[in-house]
Parts: sequence; structure tokens; C-alpha cells
Amino acid sequence: MTASYVLTAALSGFFTGVLAGLVGLGGAEERIPFILYALKEPLYDMVVANLVISFATSGLNFALRANEGLLPTPALIISLVMIVGSLPGAFLGASLSHRISERKLKAFIAVVLGLVVARLSADFIAGTSPTTSTVGPYLEFPLAVVFGFLIGIVGGGVGVAGGEYRIPVLIFMFGFPIKIAGTASQLVSLPTILMALGRHANMGFLSKRSLVVAALMGIPSVIGVIVSLRILLASGEEII
Repeated sequence: MTASYVLTAALSGFFTGVLAGLVGLGGAEERIPFILYALKEPLYDMVVANLVISFATSGLNFALRANEGLLPTPALIISLVMIVGSLPGAFLGASLSHRISERKLKAFIAVVLGLVVARLSADFIAGTSPTTSTVGPYLEFPLAVVFGFLIGIVGGGVGVAGGEYRIPVLIFMFGFPIKIAGTASQLVSLPTILMALGRHANMGFLSKRSLVVAALMGIPSVIGVIVSLRILLASGEEII
């Protein structure tokens, strides 16, 4: 492992950590190109390393946001219900990721990243604003479980926290303001990531190499999250 490799891992980890803190996500989607093409790590090592780093950044993000009072009771309840669906989804996604070829998994990751870019572009063009709940009270819990399950499959299979998909659901379906939706999404992501990691480990894919990559990128990522969140809090800007 060369000095340039360590430097690349550290700088890309810090950069994606800053983005994670600014946007309120785990930063996994942003890390994928760096791990695959800058560090040239194997695909399955990338998935596991990304989950480990996402757990660290999401955990810190959630702790800082919750400390600011950004998780009212209604959002907490929906988050807990969504976890019910997210856990089996993450288990299934992690299992399926090792039963398909690397080419097909890369194609799936490309689709996931494409959808992220499309959604962020739409937000930039049209703007994203809080809304009221669009579902009836009797449908909220079932839909939370269903979407938790579907997003859990993506997270467990690709190695991401899933906030890019979970946050729009929490905003436009359940009517949470964007900063509260971001906090709720972080809460859901934590047990989801642990479930996916446990499944990958049980199948023998939690390698020493993936843990090394996670440490090299994860520590700078956590520092990046702290830096960006402190800047936002000091400036008085709303955290999304």
C-alpha cells in the first residue's frame, strides 16, 4: 500500500465526508467512484467498506442532528416503523448482491447512481420544499414498511445508507420538513447498515482489505462530517 494510495483514500474520504455533512446523508454514493476507480478496489470490498464508513458517518450525523432537536415524535415513530421493513430488505439485498455477477452488480450500481443524479438535478431545478402528508393515517405504517423494505434492498445490495431515496419518501409522502426527514433517515439507516454488514460478514465477505479501506477513508470522512456540520451550525443555516 503506497503513500499515494493512503493520500488518495484520506483526501477522498474527507471530501465525501464534507458532502455527507452538508447534505445529511451517509455519503456512500459519492464514495463509490473513488473506491472503485481511484483506489481500484474489488467490487465486493467496495460494498463492505462503504457500509462500514456509512455507519460511522450516519451515526455521527444522526447524533449531532438529534442533539439539535431534529427528531420530533411523529418522525421517530415513522422511522421505527420503516426500520421494520428495512431490516429484512437489507438482509435480502446483501444476499442477492453475491449471487449475481460483478458486471450485473455494477450495472445495478450505475442505475442507482443515475437515479441519484436525476433526483438531485430535479431538486436543483424545481426546488424541494416541505409538504403535508399525502397518505391517509391508516396507510402511513404499511407504506413505511414497504418503502423501508425496498430501500433496504438497495442499501444492502449496493453498500449505501439509502438516504437519497428515503428522504424524498419522508418529505413528499409523510410530509416531514427536509431537515427532520434527513434526521429520520439517518436513524433508519443505522440498523439497516448493521443488518447488511452482518449478512456480508456471515457470507465471508468482511475481509481485512475492506476494513483497511474503511479505516483509511472512514476516519477522514468523520472529520469531514464534523467540519461541515460545525460550519453550518455556526452560520445559523438550516441543516437539511
